[in-house]
Amino acid sequence: MLVLLACLADGRPAAASQPVVTLTGVVVDASGSPVADAVVGVATTGDERTTRTDGTGRFSLPLGDEATGVRRVTVASPGFAAVAVDLPMPPAPQRFVLQPAPVFEAINVTSSRTDTPRADPTVTVSVVTAADLDARAAVTLDDALKLVPGFTLLRRTSSRVANPTAQGVTLRGLGGTGSSRSLVLADGLPLNDAFGGWVYWDKLPAAAIERVEVLRGSGSDLYGADAVGGVVQILTRHPTRPSLQALAEGGTLGTGRVSIFAGGRPRGWHYTASGEWFSTDGYVLVARDDRGPIDVRAGSHHRSLLGTLGRQAGNGWRVEGGANVFAEDRRNGTPAVYNATASRRGWVDVAGPLARGLLSARTYAGTQGYDQSFSAVPLDRASEDVNRLQRIPTRAVGVGAQWVRALGAHALLVGAESKFIRGQTQETRLAQGRVLGVTDDGGEQQSGSLFVQDSWAVHHRLTVVAGVHADGWHTTANNTSYDKTLTAVNPRLSAAFVVSDHVSIRGSAYGGFRAPTLNELYRGFRTGNTQVNPNEALAPERLTGGDWGIVVGRRTLSARASAFWNVLDDVVTNVTQSRTPTLITQQRQNADRVRSAGLEFEAGWRPGRFTAAVTAALIDARFAGDTTARHNRVPQVARAQLGLDLRYGRSGWTASGQLRVTGTQFEDDLNLLPLRRATVVDLMGSRALTRGVHAFVAIENVLDAAYDVGRTPILTVGLPRTARAGVRAGW
Repeated sequence: MLVLLACLADGRPAAASQPVVTLTGVVVDASGSPVADAVVGVATTGDERTTRTDGTGRFSLPLGDEATGVRRVTVASPGFAAVAVDLPMPPAPQRFVLQPAPVFEAINVTSSRTDTPRADPTVTVSVVTAADLDARAAVTLDDALKLVPGFTLLRRTSSRVANPTAQGVTLRGLGGTGSSRSLVLADGLPLNDAFGGWVYWDKLPAAAIERVEVLRGSGSDLYGADAVGGVVQILTRHPTRPSLQALAEGGTLGTGRVSIFAGGRPRGWHYTASGEWFSTDGYVLVARDDRGPIDVRAGSHHRSLLGTLGRQAGNGWRVEGGANVFAEDRRNGTPAVYNATASRRGWVDVAGPLARGLLSARTYAGTQGYDQSFSAVPLDRASEDVNRLQRIPTRAVGVGAQWVRALGAHALLVGAESKFIRGQTQETRLAQGRVLGVTDDGGEQQSGSLFVQDSWAVHHRLTVVAGVHADGWHTTANNTSYDKTLTAVNPRLSAAFVVSDHVSIRGSAYGGFRAPTLNELYRGFRTGNTQVNPNEALAPERLTGGDWGIVVGRRTLSARASAFWNVLDDVVTNVTQSRTPTLITQQRQNADRVRSAGLEFEAGWRPGRFTAAVTAALIDARFAGDTTARHNRVPQVARAQLGLDLRYGRSGWTASGQLRVTGTQFEDDLNLLPLRRATVVDLMGSRALTRGVHAFVAIENVLDAAYDVGRTPILTVGLPRTARAGVRAGW
């Protein structure tokens, strides 16, 4: 229905001589909070008209002078169950209350790679809406996503204080390094660092985010090599009427943020503009018993700007351009260690009807500079000696196109894309302030792919999806004769069957592929007293896996359980080569294979104004095959996770709490450096002050629990108890 509503709107004005019938009202969620950008549609004589709600959830839809009798009104928004009611015309002002969709009905764009959201029962996708993010106490997006089953970051550290190179995403046990095996997108554009694969979560202003979709299980059949572990897609707001969102907050640890979004769609044009400023003094990362005189707070500061401008033509074609600028500075816990990032990216999209289908094409280009310092610290942590300075300039260019068409019971998707990356590691080695040498390593990577997917509604109870992605990859080194070309074919076959009105089952089998990043090939680094060296001889990783699941939903209760099994051959990991009291030396190597198997569980209970959600994951990820780490657990993968999200809203008040429990895991491939179980509780409360304006108070880690996040081998700990207050507004 959402697709139909979006496609058939024409906005024809009524005759001036007749009174215009207008449907007005407001759309809210179960707690009474406004739902922005919801689609409201009404079937009138001869056509169907739509509009979208503004930032306060309100809408006004002119229906013309012949809107009489009874008409079907439909309201839909991503993450909510659609509402359809029959109303007499002319209608009185309406109040529509949207209930969160059961976990298996949430519409998304990620599983189909198209601009049109739809529900895909054959895959496991979690949708986190802007309302969900607003109700969680976490400051950063990556922290808020830790309630998704199986979602973890390298060393459990928040992007608020973590070095960017440690912000790798792990899904379903396929982790262990900063190079993410999961693709993170922003409106379809890669958010992973082109050089190293890590993720800059703060590139998008918080006020601009509409929802996040997390696809668990390999997405290589649609998205290629970078999606071997899954896909995280961040979707920004694209309002159809003038809209403004603003957030201002401040709190302990010297934390402050201002985030603003504005957008609209005047006379065939559409635009968005957003920006964010964030600063925090951070906290001391090293555990209290291990600290020395040189240990100071690890703070971060970033600024981001995002804008788009486009035109919708009368023949159905549209063109849109956009740009994103981001700058970040971080202190990494000692006076001499810092990093800084400056990136710029622009893109152009074109889409329109072609050959009874929809063609969309995109090209993008960006540059980035990354600077990092490293130091050697003695055991007493009384001093430090800067021993390495790095600068990493990178540029990336991409182009792609896809065509989708409905053919009876089939939906066919065909596409192609290509990407070029050039990156360097310009390094200066130092000792006692003296320059020992300068190196300039790096290389180029080119990739190209073709993909096709067919979604077949075999029966009203059975859906089958088949797809394949063919990849070609080539890399060359700047300073050596290294030159490598390879190909891969990544298939998927999945199906879902509706057993009854309340039960459905699904299953998938898939393959995946990931080529080593330029960072893994050419850049070494030091964390604490652990030195990791690159390896130009790395081979690509190849995945074989599958998953199975069952979904149960009845009235206010819904639940989903999934089991998965993955084998990742030639896995790239940091292999320990030597250990001394002052230095651990590792090198990136192909460690034969990893076997990861587990269970995921999600359940939601929504009786009126109260909402409860439970998520859990059990994961056994171990090395196998011909490797010195055989039978050892994969680093940075917890054996168990548990999440609980509770919310209650009434009379303009909203209270929420989140619990996250992360089981034991290991820092290293030898399983000699354990990270203990971590339990974190967050609380948040908000109050509506006036139309569209809410004040809130949030406390993270309310129990002030001390929990491990890294051991290098120096023990580092997570965020202490912090509090902040602010105002969130939307019009």
